[in-house]
Formats: sequence, C-alpha cells, structure tokens
Amino acid sequence: MALTRLYQFDTGTTLAEADIEGEFDQIYGSSLSLVSPWTGNMAAGGNLLTGLSLGSVSGPSLQFTGDTNTGIYSSAADTVDIATGGVRAASFGATNLVAASPEDARTATVDQAFEIRSTTSGVPAAGIGVGLLFSAESADENPSEFGRLDFAASDIGAATEDTYLSVLLRVAGGALDEKYRFSSTAGSGFAALFTHAVTADRTYTLPDTSGTLGFGGLTWVGGNTTEGTTTNVEASLATVSSLSIATTSPILIVAAVAKGSGAAANGSFALQLNGVTLNAVRASFDATNEVQDGVVEWLLPARQAGGTFTYAGGVQRHATGGAVGESAGSYHVNGRPNAAITDVVIRGVSGSASTTVGVQGINVYTLAIS
Repeated sequence: MALTRLYQFDTGTTLAEADIEGEFDQIYGSSLSLVSPWTGNMAAGGNLLTGLSLGSVSGPSLQFTGDTNTGIYSSAADTVDIATGGVRAASFGATNLVAASPEDARTATVDQAFEIRSTTSGVPAAGIGVGLLFSAESADENPSEFGRLDFAASDIGAATEDTYLSVLLRVAGGALDEKYRFSSTAGSGFAALFTHAVTADRTYTLPDTSGTLGFGGLTWVGGNTTEGTTTNVEASLATVSSLSIATTSPILIVAAVAKGSGAAANGSFALQLNGVTLNAVRASFDATNEVQDGVVEWLLPARQAGGTFTYAGGVQRHATGGAVGESAGSYHVNGRPNAAITDVVIRGVSGSASTTVGVQGINVYTLAIS
C-alpha cells in the first residue's frame, strides 16, 4: 500500500517532538511504500533502470498483472529470455530459440509455431512477398550477406493467389541473386516429394536448357563422368560400381564415346557386368581415318530363368566430314549374370596403336515393368 500520514495537524495544534520524529520515522522506515505499488504511470526521465533480479522461467524479473509466470528474465549472462506460462518461449543470446508455449495436445499435425509477417500500406501487386536474410562474415565484409529466402506472389488476385519460394545465393562475390525458384501449378492436395537413398555424396547437375523432366518409368541408378581411353590394347574405360540391380529389372546403359584419327582403324566397345564381358559382336566405329564421336547404348531385358535371352547394343556415330552412321545388332547369348548387377564396365579397343578410343561418360538406368 502507499505511504500514509500518521497525524492530522489542524490549526492551533501543538507540535510535539514525538509527533515530528514519528512522522519522519514513518518515511524513513517505510521508504519502499513511497514507490511500491505505483499509483500512476512512472516516467524514468531518460534514466536507466538497473539492478533487476535475473528472475527465472517460473518467476520472471518483469511480470504482468495476475500472471506471475509470464514475462522477461535472464537465464544466463548476456542472455534475455521470455517466459509464457512458466515455459521458455524465446531466448536471445549466443544461440536463439523461439518456441510455442505452453504446449498444445496435438499428436500428428504440424503447428505453425512462428510467423513472419510483412504487409503493405499500398496496393499489393505480383511480386510482393516476405523473406529472410542470412548474413555472416567474409574476408572483406562484416556482415556479409550469404543467402536469402523469399516467398513471393506471382498472382495476388482474390481467390487465385499463387506463390513461389525463391532461393538467393552469392556467386563470385556478386550481390545476392535468385538461383532457384520453386512453384506449383497443381491443385491443393498434391505434393512433389523429394527423397534419396544414396550411400555416398552425389552431385546432380541440371542441363543448361529449359524443359520438362520426365521419368516415364526410367530410373537413374549410377554414373561415371571420368574419361577413359585406350588404343589397340583392350581395356576397361569406364566403371559404375556399388550398384544393386535386381535380375527382374531391365537395364539401359548409355555412354558418350569417341574415336580419334591417326590410322584407318575401327574402334569397338564391349559391355562387362559383374566382371564378365558379354561375348557378343561389339558396338563399333567404322575404320575411316577420321575423328568420330557418338553414343553407345545397351538395352538388357530382365533375366528370365531357364533360357537364353536377347539384348541389343550399338553406336550412333558422327564423323568429322558430317557423315552419320550406326553400328547396331541383336545378340543371342546367356550374357547377363543370373544375379543382382553390382557393377557395369565399358571396355574398349581400337584397331591401331595410332588410333585412340575413349568413353567420356556413362549412365545406368533401370526400366519400370509391371
């Protein structure tokens, strides 16, 4: 309660020593009552409020009327925390935390625990959005902008709103620039799910072209972009290992190949699976003394128990002089191992020590079957 007077002094009242001492003792002995509780708004006059207790999550240093476990406190040096309902809802220091509290009782739904909102006093138009900027420190900038995530609208019409996610990155010291944009034209209830089952770090490079990526039952299972060459000594030129292709999966193997000039000699390629070279007529370049490049491919059906099967392979080739040719064939052999395919190798040989043949990249796919 506020401090009150002890005596009522009327006109003509004799002021005794005890009265004076008692009144001052009331002030000196009850100084807290002069300021607590406040009876009106308190102005600090530009001065600091110091010496607050650190408080705790259940008893914050600054509390609200009728809610003693909600307010501001400090859980550690150089840290400011916010408690709601006796639970830490936010913490700002060496690490930052924002948490929804108190807890709700959900079991299998997503809670939007944090909202970033930026509206406009103007008229919204396509391109309006909200984003987050991420900064750190580089050799010459502190802070240095490292990245940004923007959510923006391509359509702001009533009941027709379309939005996209934009990822901005820095390249070669330049300003932040949009490098990836994710959007959808599907109706509600549909999602593109991205997952992987890689056993090592993989790099996926998108081609420098616009188009639609279609799978159509074709699944990439491995590849090798390291170039391998040989002359007239047969050698393994490209290997894709760590595979696990079931015997029930058809296989498509595609590789970029080339043959140099130097002699009138052909260049040939053979397929090897699980260490076994398939005994077949080889896909080959012709013997013209010229540079040729092309694509070699093999299509192997699923392994059928108890019999021979057919697989096909060939080179689509382009010659220096502009001629286009093809070497292809159908081969009847028991070549595909009756086991899961774990490695694919392309072997090569030329007809002359003066002519080099090479594989510049190989990709292995499986085909979906019913």
